[in-house]
Amino acid sequence: MNFCLFKYRCVLTRENGFRERPITGYLSMQVIWYPLFGQLYVLANHLRIDRSNPTAAIESLKEAAQAVVRKKLSLIIFPEGTRSADGRLLPFKKGFVHLALQTGLPIVPIVLIGTHRAWRKGSLRVQPTPLTIKYLSPISTDDWTADKIDEYIKMIHDLYVQHLPDSQRPLALAESTNGTKS
Repeated sequence: MNFCLFKYRCVLTRENGFRERPITGYLSMQVIWYPLFGQLYVLANHLRIDRSNPTAAIESLKEAAQAVVRKKLSLIIFPEGTRSADGRLLPFKKGFVHLALQTGLPIVPIVLIGTHRAWRKGSLRVQPTPLTIKYLSPISTDDWTADKIDEYIKMIHDLYVQHLPDSQRPLALAESTNGTKS
């Protein structure tokens, strides 16, 4: 099983491929209110996190980790916690690292470029859009420890920044690569 991270998404997968094990998603409880998508998400029995309550969110993470290990699932996660309006990479939340620590699974980063044009934040309309998908090498979490969570988040966030075009990099970083300042 591996834990894969997308530009907006992380995936926990078993073995080195997605086809060998069932895949489940892990998103905010609010997703269930999206017309059609929310109902399909619930019917598919994907895992949900209640971010409105920190205690419930921590419990949701523990339950997700147990389910992933017990059922040998692959897990898709959105490490940013939300989509940006302009497609730029946002800071990552800590949940994906907690899941990696609790499951001991490697992380497989997957960078999606252009998804912000396919489904704009605040819109219910999905548009046909060319996407670029980059599968990066798995990252072992065997020797990870809880005292270095912030370092792991920064390391993986920086890896995404390296593989994104300037138009999707965090604004301060994109400007520094172009030689301009805000």
